[in-house]
Amino acid sequence: MEEKEKLKVFYELYERRKSVREFADRGIEPDKLARLLMTLNRAQSAANRQPWHFIVAEKKGREELNALLYKEGFRNAPVIIAACADPGSAWVRKADKVNYSWVDVSIAVTEMIGAATAEGIGTCWIASLEPDKVKAALGVPARMDIVALVAIGYPTAELVKENKSRKSLGEIIHYGKW
Repeated sequence: MEEKEKLKVFYELYERRKSVREFADRGIEPDKLARLLMTLNRAQSAANRQPWHFIVAEKKGREELNALLYKEGFRNAPVIIAACADPGSAWVRKADKVNYSWVDVSIAVTEMIGAATAEGIGTCWIASLEPDKVKAALGVPARMDIVALVAIGYPTAELVKENKSRKSLGEIIHYGKW
């Protein structure tokens, strides 16, 4: 594959990525799920600390977690991954003591979402949750933070191109100085 073609495929991937909130009654093939989990393992992190843990909750046996999800569509996702940050093992910026655990977990999840899109699998980042209840349902240690849940599965219908409004580049990009 030529370099231009590789670039085209890469950028088309991100054009296809959409948040999926309704999932088909179809499981994820074990080999595909294994590849998605591998992206979590290979993700970059500050100082390579990898301050994360991920809980893979398949549909069967997920009743307690499902009761905490506000959207019925999420309850039907064949897999939900809880992305957990371990602040105690993360790199901390010396200048202002900012802990990078949440940044690192977000990078890993974003890379997995890209991989899922490449596999034809839909995802949705779920941030609307009650962390303490999710921790209790999943047996997460108190020292850990729940960054997000990610619903994963095949969409119920082909996703149409959304025309969500986006800020212009001029509103968000600054050159040289603010």
